[in-house]
Amino acid sequence: MLPPSAESTLTRCPTQHAMLIVWGYFAQSLGLLEHLASVPVSQKTFDHPPHIKLLELFMGLLTGIEYLSDLSLGPSPLDADPAVASAWGLPALADASGVSRTLAAADTHTLTALQQVLDQISAPFWQRAIADLQSRNQAFYLDADLTGRAVSSSSQSYPGAAFGYMDGQIRLGYQVAEICLQTALFGRQWLAGQQHPGNTVSASCLLALLTAAEQRLGCHPRRRPELVAQRITLLEQTLAATRSQLATQQAALAHLQTQLEELTGQIAAAEVQLHSWAVIPLSARQPGRYSAYNHLAQQVAGWQQRRVRLLPRQGQYEARLLRLQAQQAQLEAQHGCLQQRWVALTADNAAQARAPRCILRMDAGFASGENLTAAIELGYDLETKANNAGLVRALQARVTATTVWTRVGRNAEMVGWADYTLHHCPYPLSVGLERFHTPQGMRYAVLVRSQAAPEQPCPDLPAWFTAYNGRQTIEAGNKEEKTVFKLQRLFSRSAVGMEIQVAWTLFAANFVRWTEEWVNARLEQTSRRFALVSQSPKRLVRIGANSPGMVEREAERVLVRFGEQSSLPGVVVRVAGTPTQQLVLPFFETDHVAAF
Repeated sequence: MLPPSAESTLTRCPTQHAMLIVWGYFAQSLGLLEHLASVPVSQKTFDHPPHIKLLELFMGLLTGIEYLSDLSLGPSPLDADPAVASAWGLPALADASGVSRTLAAADTHTLTALQQVLDQISAPFWQRAIADLQSRNQAFYLDADLTGRAVSSSSQSYPGAAFGYMDGQIRLGYQVAEICLQTALFGRQWLAGQQHPGNTVSASCLLALLTAAEQRLGCHPRRRPELVAQRITLLEQTLAATRSQLATQQAALAHLQTQLEELTGQIAAAEVQLHSWAVIPLSARQPGRYSAYNHLAQQVAGWQQRRVRLLPRQGQYEARLLRLQAQQAQLEAQHGCLQQRWVALTADNAAQARAPRCILRMDAGFASGENLTAAIELGYDLETKANNAGLVRALQARVTATTVWTRVGRNAEMVGWADYTLHHCPYPLSVGLERFHTPQGMRYAVLVRSQAAPEQPCPDLPAWFTAYNGRQTIEAGNKEEKTVFKLQRLFSRSAVGMEIQVAWTLFAANFVRWTEEWVNARLEQTSRRFALVSQSPKRLVRIGANSPGMVEREAERVLVRFGEQSSLPGVVVRVAGTPTQQLVLPFFETDHVAAF
């Protein structure tokens, strides 16, 4: 029982979004609202500034709204919960239509400024995660993927939408290229997400994703300019041979042209002489002149035949010369690009003394020869797959009756080879042929891994199989985006509005994981059920953020008490003020908690 003086200052405000209240105070501690005030939106302010409506979209994502209209028309609308607005430092919330108009008014400047704000808020958490990985001497695992955002196939109002392969079928919509980092402190952390038309293929997105990831991490693996130097040496040898061939061809063409000019001159002079003889009257012709005339005529005929034979050869020489000149120009351009790349990679290494080992995992769509080459030179160790049917057949041809298959999974076996060269990739790779025993018959696939050095032995096959399949974490992340944060539901038909939703969704998935440490330090009363919920972002959003509760204020102290009608009864979080005594875990948890 509170003393009368304290009881008079105690206020209670009900809410239907208890965990969202807690997250609001965490967001205030990060200064999120203040940073968003700098984001420009070409829209007049009436009741609610535009940046508040951008924040409201984020709040809606944290409650798992399926449609933007749920902000106002959902089972527990946010704009009707004043406790939520207060917790996030807002006087009130706009209705869904206001948020929609703000998304429609946003432009590329809005998106750029918003991403800068989100990067600024994220940076301290990423730096902590990176320092933790480095202190453990652990490699950075980066996973890249492409996920679809489909719309109605008959729709004509989504700008830039195109038909592409999504969720196993051809659909109209967009592709989102994403990359994430696996951390020990916060689990999966999204680094970048870039929306493209639906017909975009994975390979065209990889280098842009790596650039964005490195910018956000503030570090990169040790570059490998020595590999580029090897390519430069080989290219210079090829270029020297091409130049020699070109010089030989130019000399041959010049000699041929000289021959043709001489023949042309001889024929012209002889024809003049023959003409002068032909006009002399028979009575005036000298004895023996007829035989000389015939001899010269035969010579002219021979010269003409020779000229006819040489003319096609001139065309062949000129065509070959053009091909060699084009080849030389191409090689010189490649040489210039490689020189620039060597300089850039060398400068990167000089600017970063301590470089982490980075392992890049990606599916077969990203694994073009050009991407493999670029990623290896950038310093990444690659774990990828190749579903090329020709490569599968080529490796199957290597299998004999004496080949030993290694079991790597319940229904999977592998055989591998090192020092394999793929088309358009100059570096040796390790390849592993997988075969899967399925009810439909045997299925084959190929794993590809970069090698640290030539003549390296084939990797341990079970460990290799496990390492690549660790990228299932990004597939789980894609599923989380769509089932928890409803990324597949497009909240705007504006191109920038859709990209804003992508940016907020990735930030929300990271944000929920950052809050765990902050919340646990402020728990005044907890339960085993809450411990289970707090370990799952899906449960935190679906259950915690939609749980009824009470916000209790007393002077500087603010508590969020989950209601008895919620799934987390008795949980109390102190979001402001000094702590009270930590209560012990209740011993009356029901039996069904373990199966929750």
